[in-house]
Amino acid sequence: MVLFQGIALRGLFIIDKEGVIQHSTINNLVIGRSVDETLRTPQAFQYVQEKPDEVCPAGWKPGEKSMKPDPKLSKEYFASI
Repeated sequence: MVLFQGIALRGLFIIDKEGVIQHSTINNLVIGRSVDETLRTPQAFQYVQEKPDEVCPAGWKPGEKSMKPDPKLSKEYFASI
């Protein structure tokens, strides 16, 4: 909130089934938001819940290659893109 002006900033919070905040974003009024990123983020959380030995790199979309959370194996991922 912008104090003394009565303006609320825009925010997004993704809360898991246990009530834990897994992701939060708060944008200033002059910063636009991406609907694609808003949709992609919960899809990535769902993917890693189903495949806990993998992580989703930045910009990942459903159907794309994910990577392993390991320095050596992640090098393989980055070498392939």
